[in-house]
Amino acid sequence: MMAVLRAVLMFVLIGWSFQLGAAGQTVVIWMKNGDRLTGSIMQQDKDRVFFDLPYAGQLLLARTQIERIEHPSPPEDAAVPAKGQTEAVHVQKHPATGYSVDLTAGKKRSNSRTDNLGFKTTFEQRDDKLRLTFDGKYDYETSNSLKKTHKYLLNPGADYFFQPQLFWRTKVDYSQDFIATDYRNTDLSSGVGYSFFDTAELRVEFIALAGLKRTHFKETAGLEIFIGDRQSLDFRHAQLEWDLRYLWPQSSFEIFSEGSYLKPVNQPVNFIKFGHEIDVSSGLHYYLTERVRLSFSVDFDWSDIDVVLNQGLAISVDSRELHQKLSIGAKF
Repeated sequence: MMAVLRAVLMFVLIGWSFQLGAAGQTVVIWMKNGDRLTGSIMQQDKDRVFFDLPYAGQLLLARTQIERIEHPSPPEDAAVPAKGQTEAVHVQKHPATGYSVDLTAGKKRSNSRTDNLGFKTTFEQRDDKLRLTFDGKYDYETSNSLKKTHKYLLNPGADYFFQPQLFWRTKVDYSQDFIATDYRNTDLSSGVGYSFFDTAELRVEFIALAGLKRTHFKETAGLEIFIGDRQSLDFRHAQLEWDLRYLWPQSSFEIFSEGSYLKPVNQPVNFIKFGHEIDVSSGLHYYLTERVRLSFSVDFDWSDIDVVLNQGLAISVDSRELHQKLSIGAKF
């Protein structure tokens, strides 16, 4: 009888130890802002933790924002490192990946009848040192059955992190407009960025860039008197970008703002003066579920351009667009 009891007890202890070992990667992370996160540590070092949440996917947490990490109690027979030795940490190479898709459609009735359709997608993948990003956007708008807007924008980029918060960004902005006179723009830029916060709840990043932009004009644009036989202009520029996002605690609301301010540092021709370019998108996400969301945004695009005549008189040919958009999408 005693032998049977010993066997049963040994079986229970072995099963209990196996369960603890299988759940060894599940931890509870307490953030300094009071949030409690339960999931698995996929990768970590002295500065950051790549954390996998069952309901939200992989997150990147800075050590400076973590109050403490609670591990489950180890099995009694677990090996204890000797005094003066450091326990080795097994690092798994699982990059943090996220992407989102938003679809916009709407109608406007005033003095003119306006219909618009839009599509936007973002992709981001990050490991310990490198973050790869890709943004794509498509806009199509008609006014009284005539095309008003028809363009798309592609933005691939890469960030290399020297430190957990300091990084170097290189990116390409390519846009194609099927209606505007400057129908194609290609911008290659590079510069330094700083990430003040980058968590699931809060992102605050600013990037200072410098680069070269090439603008192509249509042959029938009538600009020959200003740019001669050239069909494109190149100018160097300095640029400031920002990416702000805040998920309101204990709610389904997330506010965001992203955009850029571009200032040329040279003028390729004397008769055309490029002032600046401003692109801003700000708004609110409301999460219907953990992934599906409604979004409201206000997008503002402003290209400050003047045509300078011989007498020094400048005629403004600015391009300004203000859009209010309601869209539905998903974030993964």
